[in-house]
Amino acid sequence: MNPLVVLVPVKSSGAKSRLSPVLSPAKRRELGFLLLSGVLDALGGAGLLAETHVVSSDPETLRFATRSGAGIVREAGDQGVNAAVEAGVEALGRPSRVLVLPSDLPLLRASQLRHILLLSEFLEVVIAPSASFDGTNALLFPTKVGLTLSYDNDSFWNHVRGIGEKDLSLGVVSNPGLTFDLDSPEDLRGLARTGADTPVAEFARRAAR
Repeated sequence: MNPLVVLVPVKSSGAKSRLSPVLSPAKRRELGFLLLSGVLDALGGAGLLAETHVVSSDPETLRFATRSGAGIVREAGDQGVNAAVEAGVEALGRPSRVLVLPSDLPLLRASQLRHILLLSEFLEVVIAPSASFDGTNALLFPTKVGLTLSYDNDSFWNHVRGIGEKDLSLGVVSNPGLTFDLDSPEDLRGLARTGADTPVAEFARRAAR
């Protein structure tokens, strides 16, 4: 199997601003680290932590990633997910394949990542949409095909369109662990209701009281 690198872009400034009506900046910061920790734990469970690099311009985030056993790619500043992925690909010498994951998937499990890896043995691209099918919550693709990234702009359908234009084989994975991302107060309340036994779920339950 071709070498695979996992990139986890993490925004540094104004993270989780949609949660500002219910969480202070300090609490949003705490939540961000709990979410990132959960994603890194899932990657570790899938045997991917050694291939994982957190991409961020935030020094504290990069230190956290290093302590957690992940690699890092330091950005000069926040320029969006597309730029973060491109920076990671270039900094790591353009690996054959890249799996891009956001840091805000509180229900992500190692088994779901292993499923993506299994599909990638037979398909050139594997993608997981957000619950509303307007975002991309996982994208595994070969770097040599020149796929145009389209994060933050109806990315799921734009990615699917671009993959079709490149005539690449595609697998779509849709389950709560991959489709549920935590962005809004409604998402926070939804996580609190799941009964998940994780630090980030417990945080959501405390915040929802």
